[in-house]
Amino acid sequence: MGREVSRTALTKFIFESQVSPRQRLKITGCVAFLVAALTFSIGSGFGFLVGRMSTSDVAPSAAAAAEEPERSLAPADLDVFWEAMQLLEEDFYGDMPSSKDRSYGAIRGVLETLDDDNTGFLTPEEATSFLESIEGSFEGIGAFVEWAEEESAVRIVEPFEDQPAWNAGIRRGDLIIAVNGEAVAELSNLTEAINRIKGPSGTDVLLTVQRDGLDDPFEISVTRDRIEVPVVESEVYGDDDEFAYVHLQRFSDDAGAKLRAELEGLLTDEIEGLIFDLRGNPGGLLREAIQVTSVFLEDERVLIERFSDGTEEFYDTEGDALVPEELPIVVLVDKGSASASEIVAGALQDAGRARLVGETTFGKGSVQLPHTLSDESLLRVTIARWYTPDDRSINGTGLEPDFFVERTNEQRENDEDPQLDQAIQLLEDGE
Repeated sequence: MGREVSRTALTKFIFESQVSPRQRLKITGCVAFLVAALTFSIGSGFGFLVGRMSTSDVAPSAAAAAEEPERSLAPADLDVFWEAMQLLEEDFYGDMPSSKDRSYGAIRGVLETLDDDNTGFLTPEEATSFLESIEGSFEGIGAFVEWAEEESAVRIVEPFEDQPAWNAGIRRGDLIIAVNGEAVAELSNLTEAINRIKGPSGTDVLLTVQRDGLDDPFEISVTRDRIEVPVVESEVYGDDDEFAYVHLQRFSDDAGAKLRAELEGLLTDEIEGLIFDLRGNPGGLLREAIQVTSVFLEDERVLIERFSDGTEEFYDTEGDALVPEELPIVVLVDKGSASASEIVAGALQDAGRARLVGETTFGKGSVQLPHTLSDESLLRVTIARWYTPDDRSINGTGLEPDFFVERTNEQRENDEDPQLDQAIQLLEDGE
């Protein structure tokens, strides 16, 4: 399942980062990567036995405090649980799960009552894979997904082009209803479904797929592979190469620095406009969302964060912007642009610095704090929701682009990109 990640290594990663305590630990998230390096339903980041460590700008009101429900769990509250466990151990006809499996099951059972897909639990093995995902390489089929509640299936949000899932014929919107003949509906959650689909490079997984427009499901065999996801890619467009294009794949560690370095070599005197592509970017580290926004904006608000106790925290850009104020910017977004991508796109849109082209974004506007537990399992807890500088919430709704342009699966297969074409046209027209 990949290399072991020690608690010491996690501590070193977090506390040697040159950022504030809150920024070190927060993850913004996105939809799950369908890779051996399992992410949660949404997100990427690290944590190590650390609490909230909040510094509040606004104190909670007395009314909010009075309405706060009882949150503590007393030992006596678990009496019924232990009573039930003892009866099972004494009377159950069959093999009992291990004590660790029962403990993990109890944790997951409580999490299911929260009605929050972004608060989740990973076993030590799953946590190790999750931590590897931040490094940008995975073993799996190369797609990210969400749980389709009504269909009790795994929905493909975005397959990575030229990766195993895409090459095998998996497309955006496909529903995976069975894995190696086992119905997804019989599995307890998205994490369990992903555990069935992921696996070592070179092995095959048989997926039963339901596709919109087809009456009957069909099977696709996908050979898992090592997925290398570059953080930044760039290109130039236009008759005279006058438009710079940069695609940020995800907000992993040092994404802001990598984007800045890429643009430093790209933004020559001949460049007349910039296209910033956030399509298919599932999010990641909150601190990197701040750093990426700071490449484009200076002395501007990036986001507002609100907590359950009524407190707020404000995040602003840091340092000097790299992109000149007079350079026009178009940001490309789609259904796969989530969380940190929405933070950046929303800040640029609110500041009037860029126009958004593409489709309505995913709509993930919450922040998770991960905790590594004593046995190296990982608990990720939603601690806040975030809002754009103009106080817009995108949670569940997403950001609306200034120019709505769809890109179909057929267009992708034919290397047609009407969203990019629209961005280039806007820059050419000087709009």
